[in-house]
Amino acid sequence: MFNYYKKYKTHILNLSLKKIYRHFFLNDLKPTGYYSYIKNEIFEFLKSKYPDYEKEVFDKKLNELINGIDDYRDITSTLNILFNPNFNQDLKFHYKYIENKIFFKFILNSINTKLINNKYSDVYDFAISHLNEPLNILEIGGGLPHGFIYNMWKKGKTFFDKFTYIDANLIHSEFVQWYCIKYNFFHEIKLFEASKTPKLSEIKFNFVFAKDIFEHLDEPKLLIDYLISNTKNNKTFLCLDLEHKGSKGGQHIYPNLPILKEGLIKNNFKVIKKFSEIHVWRKQ
Repeated sequence: MFNYYKKYKTHILNLSLKKIYRHFFLNDLKPTGYYSYIKNEIFEFLKSKYPDYEKEVFDKKLNELINGIDDYRDITSTLNILFNPNFNQDLKFHYKYIENKIFFKFILNSINTKLINNKYSDVYDFAISHLNEPLNILEIGGGLPHGFIYNMWKKGKTFFDKFTYIDANLIHSEFVQWYCIKYNFFHEIKLFEASKTPKLSEIKFNFVFAKDIFEHLDEPKLLIDYLISNTKNNKTFLCLDLEHKGSKGGQHIYPNLPILKEGLIKNNFKVIKKFSEIHVWRKQ
């Protein structure tokens, strides 16, 4: 044990400092915080699927996962049981185990409100303040729509007229469907096969949020072309993540994203604001 500590001392100390910093300066675990809101909403969603699921069991498993996230252990089996207490009775569910990892990561992000603001909510706030009209929202991919849900948590239904959500048919999409029905607002859900570019009919929108989606699609240019042809005026904001994501690998089908900007530029679109990975495009 001593030799192990000696060999990895620097790494262990760095990891501990990282955990301390995150705990005191980034993580918001207050009962009135956004993470608590997300956690309670997701348990209510799971309870609708599994009526016998107990809140204490869910909280305990989720807390164990979050507290041990830096321990470099395989959490697949724990995630399976966290999001489906009947997992061991359903062999078919083994083939979909990766969607639980994705869903857990989305929940984990909600703890860090600085991240939520920088990558999601600030973009929404910019559109709300500059469009000066209720949003007709088109959210494409990206899993849990934190920008939308965070503003729902803060503002209620006052900032939008309609919410259209397009994503792969996975557990996070099922949660979004449930969430929309629970809060009874005007919405439309369109689900598609993972990695396949959605074929969309005409949708009314003045605000598009598309993050972490284009590199996962087989024909991302089709989606860009759709947004270009269906943007009717300069009162529409296209908030897109088209920055370089590195070399091809993993689930990245189309990592050379900057080339997709050419279509926007050729059709007289211009970046008017930058937020971390998201750039806001508007027709000139």
